[in-house]
Amino acid sequence: MYVTRPLSELLKSAELVAAPPDGPNSGILVIQDEESVTYSCFGCCMNRSLNHLPFPQDKELTVKYTRSSGDSVQLSLDPLFFIPVLGLPLSSNRYYAIVPHKKRKGEAFTCSREDDKVSCCFCRCVKDVKPRSLDPNNIYQQFEIVPYDFLCSGCGGYFFANSVASDGFPPYFLRRKGWTIFTKTPKHFKLGPALGLDSQLRARLPQLDSTASTTVVGKWYAPFIFVKEGTLRDQVERSMYYEVTLDQRWDRIFSCRRNVRSDSHVVIDATIEKEQVFVAGTKASWNGRNAVDGVIWFGAVGGGVGLRVELVERMKWEEERGGWIGGGGGEEREVKIHRVEEFQKEGGGDWNEFGCYVLVETFNFRRMDGSLVMSYDFNHFHQLKTRWE
Repeated sequence: MYVTRPLSELLKSAELVAAPPDGPNSGILVIQDEESVTYSCFGCCMNRSLNHLPFPQDKELTVKYTRSSGDSVQLSLDPLFFIPVLGLPLSSNRYYAIVPHKKRKGEAFTCSREDDKVSCCFCRCVKDVKPRSLDPNNIYQQFEIVPYDFLCSGCGGYFFANSVASDGFPPYFLRRKGWTIFTKTPKHFKLGPALGLDSQLRARLPQLDSTASTTVVGKWYAPFIFVKEGTLRDQVERSMYYEVTLDQRWDRIFSCRRNVRSDSHVVIDATIEKEQVFVAGTKASWNGRNAVDGVIWFGAVGGGVGLRVELVERMKWEEERGGWIGGGGGEEREVKIHRVEEFQKEGGGDWNEFGCYVLVETFNFRRMDGSLVMSYDFNHFHQLKTRWE
């Protein structure tokens, strides 16, 4: 999961750029805020070129390369999205490069290898391989962007890409030296602030007065490459990123009314699941031990959703540091609650109804249009509250 940082703050602070993401399987998305934008022509024209790393993720980018030969000028324009590699600081300058348009929309540019070379005249030439579905752990789909001092000008704004794999060759448009890069605001998504977990708010816990209310204690984004639904082309068009929020609420797990045989105590006997998943409001089934190509599938009536293992592990890490006690599959997913609660009379009053509640933390995944994709519930059975009425 990724938090966001405004580009203006990053350009001012090398320490922020070098700071590692918070926790495993985490990353940082850059938002081009107004303060980071420059203007020309006496403030009338916004400059769309980027002169410095890191690159923003709320923009579609275009790699531009100009080559002059005599009186002729050859111009190459290659659009793409850059997404920072998971688990690394922005200072690593490592990115996944995603195709934004046409029939390979959503696929990832991939490095060629030595075996992909072909005979050309009297030498072996690199032949670019076609983009393919992204595996976040495939180093042949990771690129290090390097500033290039074009003609020793020292003015910045020129770049080239290296392969993270020692025997890899980036696509030609990225590996050639001296390209520039320009921004374009996409029409189908917009990223807002996502600061991750609010630890203080989380520790405060919601009030039990209204069990219907929820408290949002964290917000992240998950790029589409970590969520699987529908076809890749449709998914990128509909939701390039997914908004992920962490909510808290109290769910009632046991209740009873007073009778003559139990006017001073209540025996709680309940069974709850440690975790539950709902896809489009329908309870889903899954096997966390069997991932297919790095994806755990959550099946429900009417369709299913897949999450990358890295995303599921990140959620569970967040929950475990909040006190959640996990487990494996089968019966280990359930826990039995058995305890006796004594009613403490205050002012001679009696009780009529009793309720026991468990703290539930839920990761909600929403598309860019606000529609809910799935909810992942974690029941904190170590956090129980009771209420006598």
